[in-house]
Amino acid sequence: MARRVPYPVLLLVFFLWLPELLIAANTTPSPKPGFQGIPWGSALAEFSQLVLVEPDGRVDIYAYKEGPPKFANEPVDFIKLYAIDAQFARVMIRYRNEKTHNRIKQTLESEFGKIRHSPGSMIRGLNQEYSWRLEDTEISLSYRELGERGLLTIQSRILAPRFLELLSDH
Repeated sequence: MARRVPYPVLLLVFFLWLPELLIAANTTPSPKPGFQGIPWGSALAEFSQLVLVEPDGRVDIYAYKEGPPKFANEPVDFIKLYAIDAQFARVMIRYRNEKTHNRIKQTLESEFGKIRHSPGSMIRGLNQEYSWRLEDTEISLSYRELGERGLLTIQSRILAPRFLELLSDH
């Protein structure tokens, strides 16, 4: 004769395993912190696809050798990579037109999740602001409808505060 497991024991086992099952179901590999395969903190001078365009000593600005630059499969005005104290810390991308803006926003949402609007943020109108705050990376997207200009900033949450320290030194 087969023994039946008491119902309360089954419930107990289920609830003990439930958190592990939920964690396993929700874990997605997070993107490597950095930009297009270049990790935060890297020495940008070591990447052959980059060229130093604005040497400053403390803050050096690099650009891609090959152009014209593209992001999210759309042409952009520029992509600049910033190193502070020889460590890669920030990317700035400037672009024009609403089509490019929508494509960049869509790409960021698909990679980093839907935009969570904070109080006071603008999602329509003349100035639009969007942001994503990840474990190691902070992303800020600004678009001005007047003139159809956008700026995307992607930066290391650990290294980017050094830019503020540099400003306070002056």
